[in-house]
Amino acid sequence: MKAIYSCSIKRNFIYKSVLTISTYLINFLVFPYISRVLGVEKVGLVGFVDNTINYFLLFATMGASLLGVREIAIVKDDLKKRSRVFANILGLNILFTFTTLIIYLALITAIPKLHQYSELFYIGSAKILFTVLLVEWFFTGIEHFRYITIRSLFIKLLYVLTVFIFIRNPEDYKLYFVMTVGVVVFNAIINIFYVKDFVVFGFRDMFSQKYLKQNFSLGIYSIMTSMYLTFNVMYLGLTTDNVQVGYYTTAFKLYSVILGFFTAFTNVMLPRMSALLAKGDVEHFQRLVNKSFSIMSVFSIPMIACSMILTPQIIYVLSGSGYEGAILPMRIIMPAMLFVGIAQVLAIQVLMPLKKDKILLYASILGAIISILLNLTLVFNLGSVGSALVLLCAEFVVTIFYIRCLMQKYFVRLPFRWLLNGVFCAFPSILISILFGYIIINPFICVGVVMSIMAFYLIFLYKKVLLKQLDC
Repeated sequence: MKAIYSCSIKRNFIYKSVLTISTYLINFLVFPYISRVLGVEKVGLVGFVDNTINYFLLFATMGASLLGVREIAIVKDDLKKRSRVFANILGLNILFTFTTLIIYLALITAIPKLHQYSELFYIGSAKILFTVLLVEWFFTGIEHFRYITIRSLFIKLLYVLTVFIFIRNPEDYKLYFVMTVGVVVFNAIINIFYVKDFVVFGFRDMFSQKYLKQNFSLGIYSIMTSMYLTFNVMYLGLTTDNVQVGYYTTAFKLYSVILGFFTAFTNVMLPRMSALLAKGDVEHFQRLVNKSFSIMSVFSIPMIACSMILTPQIIYVLSGSGYEGAILPMRIIMPAMLFVGIAQVLAIQVLMPLKKDKILLYASILGAIISILLNLTLVFNLGSVGSALVLLCAEFVVTIFYIRCLMQKYFVRLPFRWLLNGVFCAFPSILISILFGYIIINPFICVGVVMSIMAFYLIFLYKKVLLKQLDC
């Protein structure tokens, strides 16, 4: 049985940063190639199917990914309790997964739009089935980020190699989707064998209903939140065509990459924040909240400014010609990064450790209602632009709700001065983007030069601000 070692937040974030940056680089290697080989229609089709499956995944996992991290973090140093919590949450995950899978297969047959692409949806059922074995929440809860990073990098590299070797023409879109699903399958197989080194598995504990209420509450929160993420693409595909989905998927790509950095950060902080509150160390908790806001603003605002100025060049580099319809959606989407950054800090690093699941649930329901109403009124007429507006508005409303709740009811103080830090740090990126955007005509050279300069600039901020802030 392996022992649990607690690394510093700095080291954990370095591991997650390596993983996130590698994902960023892989996306910028694979997506431009796939966009050009498959074309906008096939990219849109695969995006529609994959996002629809991801929506069902939310019902399959419910709140396991969030609940598991929080509860495992609290008991990670006790083998007996750790094993029991693992079995409890895994059992609930299996129950929800198989129920969801039955409904999923029935809907593929019943709904014409889904049945039209039934072969892809049947392939995607493996993604739903194997996600229950992924148990990434366990390794996050014990802060084993070194393992997560090494394993993920290995499988991602295999994925990249197979894509470039085997995907050659638009008719290979099915094979491409198989490879995408295969990433989840291989990660799950490795994880479920490795987790046995950290827990003593007992089938009796799987049938406990101890976490059922919390799991259900956090699951509804995840599902409602996805109404303005995953559901947007699914609804867009149902009401328009694959071309519009292709535009939105392309516009969303950079947003999702940057979102990965925020997710990496909050994934690192959640177990630590949960452990601090369990020990009653409120002062240290507040200090980390302040640091999180500072870090988020310093990185997000410069990236937003840079991407909005160079949107045409970025779209061309990502997808080539024929994707001009993605320019406006991307410019609408990118400011949402500021709101989602604030929301993630408040939700995952503050409210989740405080176990204020009801606030998370109410916020997600509010966001879902806004999303549904705007989807019904905007998407049919505006297509991908409408979906982008839905995302921006929903994220803004949810963020305001979180801020209001925390300011009124809880001990946590929100350091609003962090915005000034972010704006100040954004000025160099704005000047760099404007200067090279006009001077360099070739989009590849322009984006390459700006990205290189921004990389050095962000590395500088990383060393001067982030690592210093996380030295705890």
